[in-house]
Amino acid sequence: MLNVEVLNVSKRYGYQWALRSVTFSVENQGLIAILGPNGAGKSTLLKTLATHVTPTTGVIKVNGLNLHGNMEKFKEKIGFLAHESYLYDELTVKENLLFYASFFSVKESRVEEEIEFFKLGRYSDTQVKKLSHGLRKRAEIARSIIHEPEMLLLDEPFSGLDKESLSFMINYLEMQRGKTIFICSHSFENVEKICERAIYLKNGLLMEDKKL
Repeated sequence: MLNVEVLNVSKRYGYQWALRSVTFSVENQGLIAILGPNGAGKSTLLKTLATHVTPTTGVIKVNGLNLHGNMEKFKEKIGFLAHESYLYDELTVKENLLFYASFFSVKESRVEEEIEFFKLGRYSDTQVKKLSHGLRKRAEIARSIIHEPEMLLLDEPFSGLDKESLSFMINYLEMQRGKTIFICSHSFENVEKICERAIYLKNGLLMEDKKL
């Protein structure tokens, strides 16, 4: 289990503060929504938790250790679904998953399991650029969890999904309650169904932290 502490975290890009003294902690596993309007700092917060962005000030601790000072220790424990795609268009679904699996010494059998679980078998040898948005999102999720992380960071996992893919995504997340999952979303309707807690950001500030 991962205990997460975000302590007075701020992030500045040039003269613009994307996050300003954000503080909260997560001591129990569960699904946590990160909500707020455009420019609130939601994606920046997820990227700091994913170690893709280093805070300008403040610190994030995981199990008492500085996350950004121990990135190698925690990289296998974190899965990140970014708003932008990390898949390679010219590679097939399976080639993409095998590529990312190689970073964590994950066996090919695990890749096959993920392809089957996400119902991507028919598209295993299809180039990613030829997939529908919903299928591509499934492949992105499979990529982000190929190493079976303990913490998932999902940036807009519901955006642009058709009804079938949206239902699949919600059901999948319901099955992951044993993990710590942060979901950044504009859709309160979807996160309300599955999340136990919501953190509201506005202009980089934490405005509210409440149970759902």
